[in-house]
Amino acid sequence: MESFWKKLIFCWTIIQGGIIIAGLIELSFGCDIPTKIRGAWYSRENNIDTVTRFDASTMSGRGRCIYKKEEYLVNYTFLFEQDNCYHCVRIMVRTINILEKIETGCINFPNQIRPPKMEQVCGSLNPSQNLITFFAETFSPVNCRPSLEGVWHFAYQNRFRFTGECNHPDAYIQSCQTPGTQFLITNQKFNITYRACEGMTGTFDGSVEYSCLGAWFVGKNLFFAVANTKESRRDEKYRCFLRNRDDDLFIAASITAECNTLKGTESAPERLRITPVKAEVVTPGCKFPESYSGEWVNTANLDADVIINSTHIVETWYPDEGRWRKTTYVCRETRGSRYLMARLTVDGCQKDFICFDFVPKHQNIIRFRKSLAMIKDDFSTVCSWVQFPNRNEWKYDLLLGNV
Repeated sequence: MESFWKKLIFCWTIIQGGIIIAGLIELSFGCDIPTKIRGAWYSRENNIDTVTRFDASTMSGRGRCIYKKEEYLVNYTFLFEQDNCYHCVRIMVRTINILEKIETGCINFPNQIRPPKMEQVCGSLNPSQNLITFFAETFSPVNCRPSLEGVWHFAYQNRFRFTGECNHPDAYIQSCQTPGTQFLITNQKFNITYRACEGMTGTFDGSVEYSCLGAWFVGKNLFFAVANTKESRRDEKYRCFLRNRDDDLFIAASITAECNTLKGTESAPERLRITPVKAEVVTPGCKFPESYSGEWVNTANLDADVIINSTHIVETWYPDEGRWRKTTYVCRETRGSRYLMARLTVDGCQKDFICFDFVPKHQNIIRFRKSLAMIKDDFSTVCSWVQFPNRNEWKYDLLLGNV
């Protein structure tokens, strides 16, 4: 009986060992392509329209996946095998609708070292090669706010159509969100209205509506991809845009379905020079004391320039050299020292409301506090004392007379 149990234990150990070995082989040489990568993707590669398909274990044109490396759930390196042809493919998940790819060419190995180790193939992967952008064939539009929000007038250049810059007063970009709308699609689109300039062949009149496919940063460059809602040709449907944190009054635009043509705002195929436009007009409902009128410096906001008249406060500040931002406050209602203001950012689409609590002017100094911003135009709500931060410390900011 003891011999029987020894044999049984030995057999069970062999079976278990086989399972473990099989598991190791599956772990080392098999892979499961993530769901977010699976599906059909359009790309423009070597001036050829290409559709690439992924399923759970294969990539069209590259064969079966035998190894996978995952980094941060967004970067994936795959080793594919097809007829003794091995490809290392790195996929970067940019958004739910956009992937980017770099890869090696086909690499062959003799029979005795098949399958090769991943490092043997991926060691020749050039990380500085041009990225190929994959656009989802069946895409899901996303909110445009991370990509572009505001209303701008723009002048445009296109290096392949005309020389010079077309600057027409009726050329606009409009990307405005509708807070609380039940129609989510209205927040997933924006419009660019082009206007032809007299005497400039190649400029044109036309309006393009884009669905937003998502945005991502590479260093200081913000890329965002779009799909033309009125275009059925794939090579004309998809486009990329680029803005730079340090130079965000220019937008670079691709003229093909490729993001790799955008290296910066200076050398782009098409470049838009944008100027923010105030989107709303608010009627004043109160007035400031006459002694407040004039030019001031806000020491709490990068020494911003402030101009006050009887009904408006216009604040302009400079976050960096060559860049500026402007906010307009319109007096809506006043009670005692508190003033309910409508706040209009010049590059935003919607107004909100904020309360200023002023201390009477003393010589060339105005002390003030600001409440939290709200979307409700109601004095008792916005100007409630509980809306002021640090209410127990009673800290005030300063406007200094600019004399």
